[in-house]
Amino acid sequence: MTAYSGPKKSVKINIMVSLKSLLLCEALCKALGREMNGYKMLAAPTLQPPADFWPDLILVDFVNLQQNLILKWPDSKILLIDTGLPEEDTASLMCSYKLFGVISPEEDFQQFRKALHVIQDGQIWIDNAKLKAILHGKNASTGGGMLESLSKKESQIIELVAEGYKNKEIAAMLFLSEQTIKSHLGRIFKKIHVTNRSQLVSLTIKNKILNP
Repeated sequence: MTAYSGPKKSVKINIMVSLKSLLLCEALCKALGREMNGYKMLAAPTLQPPADFWPDLILVDFVNLQQNLILKWPDSKILLIDTGLPEEDTASLMCSYKLFGVISPEEDFQQFRKALHVIQDGQIWIDNAKLKAILHGKNASTGGGMLESLSKKESQIIELVAEGYKNKEIAAMLFLSEQTIKSHLGRIFKKIHVTNRSQLVSLTIKNKILNP
């Protein structure tokens, strides 16, 4: 867990909460609003806040986690509310969506405060179980050395997959056909002995951490 030295001087911070359930969105906003001074909370389950609201932090569940969050609010820091996904999947999402942390809705408000302050300071909030999933997870246990043998084009495709882009989007970005991207991914899977995109992302995460 990231070390926490306590909150700094009070600064107004905009927090957008985007969960599938409007009821849970509003409940979390009210609860955090009562516990935390200097924070403006907004429930936005449809990811459509007022035009004049720019979130510093975005609290989101897996259902509402989308690539356009990064595109629309590039300076916002995203915290995933973990609603019970397997450790391996949440570890993969850390890289795919450039998350600043993952936290369980079962945590008490003291932990929420710590997480939000740590993330606002530009650090990462992740518990030991998820960190172990990144370093020692089954999906990331083999093939790391094989990443070095990939071509430049294959490495580009892997990076874009890890950032959450779909085949059609990758094809457009690299000026290739969607079928060509599928063929590249098929060869990549065989080279590094994985069978799906989740395993590929997990392996990429481990490789980046152990060989920055």
